[in-house]
Amino acid sequence: MLLVSSIFLLLYRNSPKVEASRSEPVPIYLDNLLNAGRQVYDNQSPPVQHDKEEVTVVELAMYIEGMSSFRTQTMDFQLDVYFQQFWRDPRLAHNETRRVLVKDKAVLHKMWKPDVYFANARIAEFHEVTQPNFLVWIQPDGSILYDTRISMVVVCTLNLEKWPLDSQRCHLRILSYAYTTEQLVIKWKEDEPITRNPNIAMSDMHIVDLYPGLCDGNYSTGTWSCVTAEFFVKREITHHVMQSYVPTTLIVVISWFSFWLDVEAVPARVSLAITTLLTLSTQANAARMALPEVSYMKAIDVWMGACMMFVFGVMIEFTIVNYAQRQGRKWHRTDAEIVMASSLESVKSGNAEKKPSRGDLGAHARHLFLRLRTNERQHLVEAAPVVQPPQNEDAEAQEEVWAEQKETNLSEVWKESDPAERLAHWNEKENDASSPLMGNGRAHVRYGAAEKMKNRKCNDSSRKKEKWSSAIKQIQKHKKIAGRNRAKKIDQTSRWIFPLTFIIFNLTYWIYYLYWKE
Repeated sequence: MLLVSSIFLLLYRNSPKVEASRSEPVPIYLDNLLNAGRQVYDNQSPPVQHDKEEVTVVELAMYIEGMSSFRTQTMDFQLDVYFQQFWRDPRLAHNETRRVLVKDKAVLHKMWKPDVYFANARIAEFHEVTQPNFLVWIQPDGSILYDTRISMVVVCTLNLEKWPLDSQRCHLRILSYAYTTEQLVIKWKEDEPITRNPNIAMSDMHIVDLYPGLCDGNYSTGTWSCVTAEFFVKREITHHVMQSYVPTTLIVVISWFSFWLDVEAVPARVSLAITTLLTLSTQANAARMALPEVSYMKAIDVWMGACMMFVFGVMIEFTIVNYAQRQGRKWHRTDAEIVMASSLESVKSGNAEKKPSRGDLGAHARHLFLRLRTNERQHLVEAAPVVQPPQNEDAEAQEEVWAEQKETNLSEVWKESDPAERLAHWNEKENDASSPLMGNGRAHVRYGAAEKMKNRKCNDSSRKKEKWSSAIKQIQKHKKIAGRNRAKKIDQTSRWIFPLTFIIFNLTYWIYYLYWKE
């Protein structure tokens, strides 16, 4: 009877293999084989360890069920995969017509299985609800499929130089922990090794493609077989355009409204510039909070920095405009001299004269000022109080007394006289025939003239002040107009320089980060 059974088993193993879609539970004899101990089945040794010329080949396949967004702060992403391993163990060949299904963890622990692990996984765990999520199929020829569901957090060093216009390539590295390439070789299955759920959707990224790869490496302990799964993902920029780029662009445009405000609207222009600058700073801080601290400059940093420079440039422009408005007299000195010369000439003649040519304006004005200085002292002499010399028989003594009193009165008049009045009415003194100081270089004192000059000074005081005040007002008015015109020209130039520069920056920025920079 035993001989017949042995012959039947031998004939079955040599018969053609039949693929079955249904599975059988673990047969009794296979269970006894696993429980017989290491003398019958050594689950600590690879299937072909006794054959020095062959190595155990493990083929891998992976189906990605789910994938989370890539977290820039922690630089990782989450995977939910069905991980499949294929190998052949001739020691577990059986005579069943169908594949054997193993669902018991106790039976799985008695079998040899590859010791692969995920080298760059921060956390990995099996699913246990509602039952342990795994299966083992054993084909009649000993071919084994071990399929299990695993969730893991994979570390990926992100390159954020182009963030948020970036695309990332992240790798999942799979190695054997205990067996070198002399005993175990890991490779991807040839037919579609990595597949994914087509309904996977991430909030800010989309999967471009998946690539299998090899990463065999030499270590101090030997050469270890390694494979990689590369995930090529690209970031969706719609969210960032709406949350970062559009608001900051509008803030920059709003800051340009300052160019259309009046140059004297200082509170409005300063408030607008400060408000836009603070708002932009808040936007930049919010964008940086979602990113780790890195040693290089990111694309969003370039954008935010450029926007802040444009807004800061608006503040600098306003400072220049304000300075130009206040310094109009220094930038237009010739025009101020024109007004001064015209005013003084009108005071002298009483009639409006034709405006001189621009080439002779400076010389004409300086000539008028020299005439001012020459005639000022004559005015003081005429305005001096008249004193009557004493009736002394000695002529020389009378002249000395008179000269001393004249110098004293002139000094008092020089101190008390208004410079504005002296400057405005120098012309009235050179043609005054009634001056008490006339003739042959000697003063002829007329008694009672002091009282008359005093009355005349009082009567003409208001008229003199009005004429001089009119000249000063004309200078100040022209200075203000010149400053405003200069400031308006700066504003008008800024109205097209700032937008044009911002458009050029936008073209350069988007072309560089979207097409040129890898």
